Amino acid sequence: EIIQESIPVSDMKMELFKIEQYVEMALNYLRVEDISSDLSFKQYAVDDMVRQVIRKYAKIFISKKIKMNFKPTGRYIVTDDKWFVFVLEQLISNALKYTKKGQISIYMKEKSLVIEDTGIGIPAEDLPRIFEKGFTGYNGRENKKSTGIGLYLCKNIMDKLKWNITVDSEVGSGTKIYLTKM
Repeated sequence: EIIQESIPVSDMKMELFKIEQYVEMALNYLRVEDISSDLSFKQYAVDDMVRQVIRKYAKIFISKKIKMNFKPTGRYIVTDDKWFVFVLEQLISNALKYTKKGQISIYMKEKSLVIEDTGIGIPAEDLPRIFEKGFTGYNGRENKKSTGIGLYLCKNIMDKLKWNITVDSEVGSGTKIYLTKM
């Protein structure tokens, strides 16, 4: 006798969403070294790009009961929207992955777009290496959810877009990612 386990459709959709994200990351990993010919710089509203990412991850925010605190910036930037949105997706995805409760905030602080979470934080000894290819750090090994590729891609893409990406984090107090135009 075969016992069939009933898996809710919502769970299957969530798993499919995760698979799609990993496939997109893998494809972008293969392309990142040579994206210069793919870049198309135009003026974009920061708020539109952020809202696009928030909508994409809305179901995860809801299922994890994580609050999204977005303060519209009213800012426009010259960038490649496809690659800038990819970076935002990676950063929001990481924030959701490592935040059990609380909120994720997106706001401007001086000239930086800040993505802040109330997650588990990054150990000080790992911070200098988080943008290295393949580095998963303590959290990645502990939670077994890290590929060591996401932040590496973010750094490479932001370099090509002429933006700085910096991180401030403390274990137990969350993480702040700063995106600042060079």
